Amino acid sequence: MTRLTEDMIWGVPDDKMDLDTRLMKMTGKTVKGIAMEAAGLEMDDYDFSRFFAAAIPITSGLGIIGGFAKSVNAITTRLGMRGCVTQGTDVAGFSEATNLGADIIMMSDDPMFIAYNTAERKYTDNSWGTAMGYSVCLKNAAGGVEGKDVLVVGAGRVGSWATRILLDWGANVQVTDIDYSKAEALIPLGAKAIRGVENAISDNTLLINAAPYIIPGEIIAQGSIISSPGVPHYYDLEGRTRCKAIIHDPLEIGAAVMAVNSAAYTIKKEMRA
Repeated sequence: MTRLTEDMIWGVPDDKMDLDTRLMKMTGKTVKGIAMEAAGLEMDDYDFSRFFAAAIPITSGLGIIGGFAKSVNAITTRLGMRGCVTQGTDVAGFSEATNLGADIIMMSDDPMFIAYNTAERKYTDNSWGTAMGYSVCLKNAAGGVEGKDVLVVGAGRVGSWATRILLDWGANVQVTDIDYSKAEALIPLGAKAIRGVENAISDNTLLINAAPYIIPGEIIAQGSIISSPGVPHYYDLEGRTRCKAIIHDPLEIGAAVMAVNSAAYTIKKEMRA
């Protein structure tokens, strides 16, 4: 998982990025709507207030990212869940969360960020959650991806998951990575590995940028839709002018999908009963 910095997530708790408004314009759905579709909840809305989500500050590895747990709590609260940031950290925080009766526990160290459903003993991790969330965003913004060409830039954990998801939806997926062997490893799944990233970007209008790669505006095709979870995130004026939509936020889409998908373990079980 790419390590976020405090300045990247400064606006999340107070929703200063107004993500719902921006997503509605580009995809026709709010963060909650995207997360529900990502989790396979085929309903117009759902009251998540029955779920209590606890965000645990983690000090291991490089330590706590300033504002991270507070931001995660704000995200789950905006979904309608009840929540808190635990006073304890690490194992003490986990113990506190369980004693408080948390249904979902959100916690992240350097390599992994998960949403753990305590009743079902299942978790959703950030790599899948981010890939699914941004793939759903791209699909909605593009009016579907079945039979369409999609370029995935970056074949790491998020890019690999996005490739699998898009292939499952019937997209023609091309993958490029600075380490060509990573893109090549996805060929057996049905993807096409591409060596020349700049030419590939110029030749495609539907992209997921899952790499720490700043795309020069001059190589972006007119009318492109870029679903862009990768950080650092920057698009120059020419790139922003050429694009029909650039979908990005530092944390919320992926974390919302994680929380809703973990809640969905319980919801779907009840629906099957």
